[in-house]
Amino acid sequence: RKKQPKIVNNIAVTAALMLFCTAVSFVFHYLKMFESNIVMIYLCGILLISYLVESYVFSIAASVCAVFLYNFFFTEPYFTFKVNDPNYIFTFMVMFLVGFITSLLTIRLKLERQQVKEREEYISLLYNIEKKLLNVKGREELAKITAEMLSVRFNADVIVKLFNLKGDLDFQCLKGADVFQSEVDNYAQQEAYRFGRTCGRGTEIYPGAKGFYKALAEQENVLGVIGISMRKGLELTEPQYKFIDVITPQISVVLQREINYQNQQKVQIEIQKERLRTDMLRSISHDFRTPLAGVMGMASTTLENYDKISDEVKKKHLKSICEDAEWLNELVENILQATRFEEGTMKLDMDEEAVEEIISEAVAIVKKHGDGYKIQVNMPEEMIFIKVDGVLIRQVLVNLLNNAMNYSPEGSEIYLSVTSANNGVKFEVKDNGIGIPEADMPYVFDRYRRSSNASIRNEKGLGLGLSLCKSIVEAHNGEISIRKNHPNGTVVSFYIPAEKESS
Repeated sequence: RKKQPKIVNNIAVTAALMLFCTAVSFVFHYLKMFESNIVMIYLCGILLISYLVESYVFSIAASVCAVFLYNFFFTEPYFTFKVNDPNYIFTFMVMFLVGFITSLLTIRLKLERQQVKEREEYISLLYNIEKKLLNVKGREELAKITAEMLSVRFNADVIVKLFNLKGDLDFQCLKGADVFQSEVDNYAQQEAYRFGRTCGRGTEIYPGAKGFYKALAEQENVLGVIGISMRKGLELTEPQYKFIDVITPQISVVLQREINYQNQQKVQIEIQKERLRTDMLRSISHDFRTPLAGVMGMASTTLENYDKISDEVKKKHLKSICEDAEWLNELVENILQATRFEEGTMKLDMDEEAVEEIISEAVAIVKKHGDGYKIQVNMPEEMIFIKVDGVLIRQVLVNLLNNAMNYSPEGSEIYLSVTSANNGVKFEVKDNGIGIPEADMPYVFDRYRRSSNASIRNEKGLGLGLSLCKSIVEAHNGEISIRKNHPNGTVVSFYIPAEKESS
């Protein structure tokens, strides 16, 4: 369809230039100029035709036409093709050869120049494509960039399908019209994926398909399929086929790189999970060992010396057993709550609660096994009500107060303050103890993280307490932070907004 207008245009250019050269030659002939000048006019016309038309056929035709025109109009006898002087025959031959050879050289030079330019554009295009592919992050982005790149390059409808190792479709990206849904096209896509064959339009396999399909394969593993359907019914050209052959291995390499990266990430996640499980078991066994040892020691001492010890000592032993049992209960509760948050099964029981009551209950729980500490509570005079899960917020305060005791010597004062702030409530627990080591500060809210300071009371470490506090506070759309208390100690504060925006 495109060749016919081009041929007509070439004929028109050749005819117009030959007529122009003839007109100029008539002027030279009228002015009695040398015949060699007329010959040069025609040779210039042949060169110009060769440059504009870029066809060897038209160069030959222009050379022949120039000889006949020169013979017909400017050699005696005029207006005939007869030749009186035999020397003109040699002139015609030289004129034809010079015109033809120079036109051939002109065409070849221009074609080589055009090829160099196309090669530069091709290399530049490949470089830009490589640059884009190197910056790809994720398989989905790779599919989008590939589809967009091929669509712009070919002005075509493009589909890119990426599959996982199980053969299931992971991502699909379409640019242009969706012309790839016919039965033949589906068979062609399956053929390209299963056997890595190039098939579809323009091939011997499913030639009736609307799209041309190429497998994205790396080391005999087919990772995806690209489909190209030229718009307006056009076919892919040979350079376009070569471009696809060059670019698909590069896309496959990037795709394999992304798959390897994802597999590596999965392995790292599994390793991290395994480490967390190990740390959890170590942390739980360590935290359970102390109260269990206390319960077992007190119980066995009481049983073995039941008749020898007084009732007062028995009561003291029973009280110690009760405190250690409460400690165990608290640890179990922390573990259960942390597990629920991790699995996403925790549901908040939101209700309007009096802050004073939550604090009173928390302090009462802590004082059962913290008689050696002075807990100072600072609250505003007016009653503060807030919509929260009272049980969970109380647990946050219990954990923070227990943590303050763990980092403070017996007899220390611990301060608990409550203030209204920014349409919400701010809680703050402050101690004057040894403080959290600088190395532990960035990780205090990490789950199963244990303190690096071995001198902390009971060696309970950080465990689940602060991590659980963070989960509970964030579940209430709040914020929690920790900082040093100068000159000694630590301050942990958390903010709960007055209304929870989302469940």
